[in-house]
Amino acid sequence: MTSVLNVDTIADAAGTGPVALTKQSAAKAYINSTIPTATILDSLNISSLDDDGTGRATFHYTNSMSNALYSALTGGGGGIRNNTLANVSTPESEKSTSQLGVDIQYAHTTAFDPDVCAASIHGDLA
Repeated sequence: MTSVLNVDTIADAAGTGPVALTKQSAAKAYINSTIPTATILDSLNISSLDDDGTGRATFHYTNSMSNALYSALTGGGGGIRNNTLANVSTPESEKSTSQLGVDIQYAHTTAFDPDVCAASIHGDLA
């Protein structure tokens, strides 16, 4: 026998806010962007994107992280050559509680602006 649960809102016990995740982890921010035009295609907890020059970008958080020790998973591709995979790295010096800077290269040597650059950030919000 299957069950169906249809609701409009799930609230906390007091009925005043959303239900908190318990012993679970979810992305606290993510971004899907195109670097050549500095356009955010889709995001969560990202307020803006800076194009810092060829092969460099900075993602700014709407709500800060609690510290700079969070995990940032990054990737990208397209651009110079149609199916080019991008090496998207996050230098520790470019991570802070309010932003994430990324360096983008192809063949691990040449900076370029990929058609797609994405990041998923996991950690605790401030």
